[in-house]
Amino acid sequence: MSNEIVEDKSDTGHLMHATSIFLDGLGILIGGASGSGKSALALDLLNDAHGFDNVLLNSSGSLLVADDQTHIGRDERGESVKLVARCPKNIEGMLEVRGLGIIKVPYKSPAPIDLYVEIVDEMPERMPEVEDQYRCIEGVKVAYIQIHKDDRLAKARVRAALYAHTRGKLL
Repeated sequence: MSNEIVEDKSDTGHLMHATSIFLDGLGILIGGASGSGKSALALDLLNDAHGFDNVLLNSSGSLLVADDQTHIGRDERGESVKLVARCPKNIEGMLEVRGLGIIKVPYKSPAPIDLYVEIVDEMPERMPEVEDQYRCIEGVKVAYIQIHKDDRLAKARVRAALYAHTRGKLL
């Protein structure tokens, strides 16, 4: 899946209570209830990728797209329709860090979405059926994984899902 800059179609789509990041060339949309850890997981993934210093210097290619509110739309150019995340103008480059407040960081908007991560209260199924590992958002089929809100291995599971779905390794 090509992840070049996508068309910003701000007149379509909807606002979603979600955080989104662009990590090593792949877009991740993180949904969940308020206070479930969406921003914390995004921060952890960005820091784990290249160290937060590189993220702040915008030298790693891993960036925040939007925190807490993400506008979701479609990019219909090319051979396939892609899901696109865009940051609302009033929160561009803002990331909430619990215990610190809101900090300003480099961001990328719009960005394609390759994986939807949902933080949930209940323990996810151990081995979900293949058809349960996708969600349809704005009419676009997107790879999907549920992560328990207290999962100590959340970022590893997200990375495994990215690997499995983007490299065709899902059995």
